[in-house]
Amino acid sequence: MEKNNFKLKYAPHFGSFKHNAGDDLLDQIKYASNLGFTAFEDNAFSGVPMPNLMGIGMLGQEPKYLDKIGSTLEELNMEMGTFVMGPISWPPNAAYTSGDTGLREQFLEKCRASVDVAKRLNGKYVTVVPDAADPSLPYEIQTANVIEALKRAADIFEPHDITMVLEPLSFPPQVYLKTSGQCFLLAKAVDSPSCKILFDMFHLQQNEGNLLKNLNLVWDEIGYFQIGDVPERHEPGTGEINHEILFQHIYKRAKSEDKEFIFGMEHYNSKEGKEGEQALLDSYLKIDKTL
Repeated sequence: MEKNNFKLKYAPHFGSFKHNAGDDLLDQIKYASNLGFTAFEDNAFSGVPMPNLMGIGMLGQEPKYLDKIGSTLEELNMEMGTFVMGPISWPPNAAYTSGDTGLREQFLEKCRASVDVAKRLNGKYVTVVPDAADPSLPYEIQTANVIEALKRAADIFEPHDITMVLEPLSFPPQVYLKTSGQCFLLAKAVDSPSCKILFDMFHLQQNEGNLLKNLNLVWDEIGYFQIGDVPERHEPGTGEINHEILFQHIYKRAKSEDKEFIFGMEHYNSKEGKEGEQALLDSYLKIDKTL
């Protein structure tokens, strides 16, 4: 197996190479490392029924197994990318936007639990989604409630050098956070190194488009990128997004500013089995060669 020398930190997830590596999560990490990937992430959340999960939620794993994942990544010199903290309930409720103190405390308790998970994984990122909008409240009041919740969360994460990355979503329709501009406003208001933007290309292409323009507008608050082509949420080159132009721009700008990002491969494979996994690998090799 050829070990590729990728210029960017692309992060597969559990399931990306299961047909070649098998079902064991540790073997999947090792296989990705042998291919040359230097980061890994988990896209699923546990404890909430949801179809077609792409991975196994980290908050649902036994501590000893989390330790094994963390030590395996460390031995392979791989960086743990983000994992999903997950909503309080599904479909999501207005835990952040309503200002309800009981729901807010449930959110903060999940933040505390996520600190332990991140430490065991040697991870520095946690995906946070501010759940559903509250149509009974003015938008400005909802935003103020979200900022208050995120400030308290930042107080939990900051002492441990953990960053919550705010992910805008394109579904379900009741979600509050949908645009990069909203993310930017929240990150600026919270004003903490532990609150940054997860610039998710799949969701943002659907919600606002103009990805290159918008990532420049919010650049200073971006902490993480995730990839997924539109409309089918498959690997780059299968849809309408011009990943080559986006990645070339990000690569050059980040290098000029001495920044480094993880690029989470938060998508499905367009083809089944080993053929699909080869197509996945080929798509990233093709993009990386243009950098």
